[in-house]
Amino acid sequence: MIHDFIRAKKHSESHRFQATKWVAALAILPAFSACVSYEAAPLDLPQTLLDLEALEWTTSPSDSGEQGVSGAGPRQLASFSVSNNPSLKAARAEIGIAEALLVEAGLLADPVIGWNGMDLLASQIVDGTSSMVDVLTGIGISIPLPRPGELDAKEGLAQWRVEELRREITAAEWRLTQEVFLAYENLLESETLLQQSSDVLEITLSTKKYFERALGVGAATAIQANLAAGDVLSLQAQRMRLKANVRKARQGLNALLGLPPTTILVIANISVSATDLSQELDVDLEVLVQQSLSLRPDIAALQASYEAAEQEVQLEIARQFPQLAVGPGIQVTPGFFTRFNRPAIRTAIARREALRVLMNQQVHEARRSIHNAFASLQESRRQLDFLELELLPNAESSLQLAGVAFDAREVTLLEILTLQRVLIDARTRTTEARAEMQRRRWLLQAASGTLLAEAEAEALQDTDSNQTVR
Repeated sequence: MIHDFIRAKKHSESHRFQATKWVAALAILPAFSACVSYEAAPLDLPQTLLDLEALEWTTSPSDSGEQGVSGAGPRQLASFSVSNNPSLKAARAEIGIAEALLVEAGLLADPVIGWNGMDLLASQIVDGTSSMVDVLTGIGISIPLPRPGELDAKEGLAQWRVEELRREITAAEWRLTQEVFLAYENLLESETLLQQSSDVLEITLSTKKYFERALGVGAATAIQANLAAGDVLSLQAQRMRLKANVRKARQGLNALLGLPPTTILVIANISVSATDLSQELDVDLEVLVQQSLSLRPDIAALQASYEAAEQEVQLEIARQFPQLAVGPGIQVTPGFFTRFNRPAIRTAIARREALRVLMNQQVHEARRSIHNAFASLQESRRQLDFLELELLPNAESSLQLAGVAFDAREVTLLEILTLQRVLIDARTRTTEARAEMQRRRWLLQAASGTLLAEAEAEALQDTDSNQTVR
């Protein structure tokens, strides 16, 4: 009878043990079924280079956004650039990482499941036997609980980190737009100066031939003929430098656009009207500075950094309380060794204060740059007005009068050469001054936060294609 009871008890314990194994297996199976398999994604550098070489200027070059003007305008170029610039594409890829961290921040801590074999070992040592009870009593589970306000602070911190990254990308687009506008103006200036040198070269060549003929009939000296030839040689040397400037300016613009260095774009020659320029100069600087506080992307990015630091302070304050974990019993991590998180709290507060001081410096720099750009634009406007209204007309009329006077034998050939050089210098200075005024216009708009291009929608699809493992 006793042996039958023992066998029945062992048989029952065996069934319970088998049932326990199946329950454990069924509990673990979903965890393994949710695993993500590894997929390799090797880099293919030759294909990367081919992809970069395949990028083409897709916007119609005949539509510059200005009526009656052909070629690509600066705003078109900037929009293309913020969509295709490799540096901005790399920055946008970081958003996927920040969004994944946001998902992680909202998750509770995983429970800790373990098994302690001390009961089973003690039964074996003391009684020489063991039972399913000894096995089951060794199973333990512990679920860490978030401290009051900790989960909200973690989510808030992660959200502001995402927003901070988005605003930093906008600030990078703002800086890139400014660079594109300036690169456009540099290329336009270089091409204009090169074209002007072609026109002037024709004049100097005709003057050189005239001096050679005059030398043949004794109407000019050898020195005068050599001076005329020297002007031609000097201009040809200048054209070599201007062609190099055009090449550098074109490659600089192509680099900002993400285009191959050999791409040749037809750019539009867009000049500001006197009315538009007068409106830009007729502005209250204090109002412009106030507006820049809400328009400048770099200030907005720093604001997001400060808000993230604010959330970090709240998170570290929440972590000063003991950490609780519940299961069959209660576990408490009091935080004696970390001094109840006091050092981390002081660090977070110091980081927040540093960002407050940095914001003060950033606003100061914005005010300085606006005032400096506005004053520079005014100075450039006065200089251009003087060149266009005084110096250049005087040089052109002087050369025309000298031609009439030369026919009447009232001036010498040497004086003609001198006036010709003055006219070349006046035209060059006027072109350079006009380009400089345009650059200062772009700098003022950038400083006030209004110079910002929008990326083409189809080029931003790469951001949404980032896969997040959930």
